[in-house]
Amino acid sequence: MTMRFAKVAVACAAYLISTGALAADAIVLRVAHTMPESHSYQKWVEAFRADLDKRVPGRIEVKVFPSAQLGTETEYLEGMKLGTLDGAVVGRHGQIDPRLDVLNLPMIFRDEAHKDAVMRSGSALNQRLDQIMYDKGYKVLGWGELGFRDITTRDKPLHKASDLAGIDIRVPNVEPWLYAFKQWGANPTPMDFSEVYSALQQGVINAQENPPEIIYTSKFYEVQKYMNLTHHASIPCEFIVSRRFWEKLPADLQEAVMQAATTSRDAQVRLSRESNAGLISQLGEKGMTIVQDVDRDSFREGAEKTYAKYGDVIGTDLIQAVVDAR
Repeated sequence: MTMRFAKVAVACAAYLISTGALAADAIVLRVAHTMPESHSYQKWVEAFRADLDKRVPGRIEVKVFPSAQLGTETEYLEGMKLGTLDGAVVGRHGQIDPRLDVLNLPMIFRDEAHKDAVMRSGSALNQRLDQIMYDKGYKVLGWGELGFRDITTRDKPLHKASDLAGIDIRVPNVEPWLYAFKQWGANPTPMDFSEVYSALQQGVINAQENPPEIIYTSKFYEVQKYMNLTHHASIPCEFIVSRRFWEKLPADLQEAVMQAATTSRDAQVRLSRESNAGLISQLGEKGMTIVQDVDRDSFREGAEKTYAKYGDVIGTDLIQAVVDAR
């Protein structure tokens, strides 16, 4: 019995040593994002981690840093270049390469199926967008979604683009957007998102635009009366890792990572769309007037002027390829 016990003890020790070695040899993937743990960004990375662990158990350890623990999205991009961070979920594609502002252009997407065709179909266009990112040092694991953006206003509803005339509206500091809103007659004001609620409350601006999820979670319904379903743009987000991290992975792990990334990406897109659809009615319940009869075609002229203005920077052929995607 003593000899048998000793053999078992030796076998257990050997097992513990071997599994410890495996754990020590696991590749660590550090992923950051700026959103709270309740946001779909966190759910995206958690779903990726769970799926990946099923495919290659113990070989890649995904560590997630939400809520801007590691700084801003700009700092994430710099960290991936320097090797201090491996991956992130961001919305900074236009910052990475101005050609990718094509995905930020107003009225560029017809509907959700159009977005899927451009960014999630594996088409030549999809690959072209991914290659632009890769050439700049980032591997796209998946293009995600925050939803179509809608304009909220304090004083009056919007039924057509010309109703924006004279309205002071906060927009992201993206050049094509500033230009487009000027074409629509508005006074676009770029400001940090953290300042938007107080600016609306104090009357510094009287309108803003975002997807329903952000409008709801930011409680803009407390300082805005009208939710105008303009669906004028849909800035995507992206789950990326650094090229240096990607190229160090063996081929079998690259394959597993992309499989897990695709599955989790599809879940994120589905969750975002379901959430945004449901929140429109909830914003109505919070007291907002939901303006559904918006003439989206009235925004087309200003949008096309924006395409022409930035055609040399983005590439007219790339703009047309996105417009024509089916």
